[in-house]
Amino acid sequence: MLMNILALTAAALAGVDIAANDRNNVSSRPRVMKGVGCRGSVAINDFNVDVFIGNHFVGTFRNTKAAAAAFAYNEDIVPVGNLFVPAGDKISVICGVNAGAGNVEVIIM
Repeated sequence: MLMNILALTAAALAGVDIAANDRNNVSSRPRVMKGVGCRGSVAINDFNVDVFIGNHFVGTFRNTKAAAAAFAYNEDIVPVGNLFVPAGDKISVICGVNAGAGNVEVIIM
């Protein structure tokens, strides 16, 4: 797992990089991104994030479960192939909309 980000509702606002304070968003080693999962907020599909590797847009990912549900890795992680993350490149997770009343969790594998 490359990153596991838990953002409180007050921090998960539109346009905010919720991975900015995660110490794993930049590494001195090359990495490989294989999948992204998003859960949280109030209802399914009411929250989304845009994921970037440096300036490269990976995709937009929507929450597959509400905040109270746990991740099921075989269902909730969306495969993105084997995307190379060069050493020193930042992984950004930008909120597309404000989160509802529930906290948000994003897993990048």
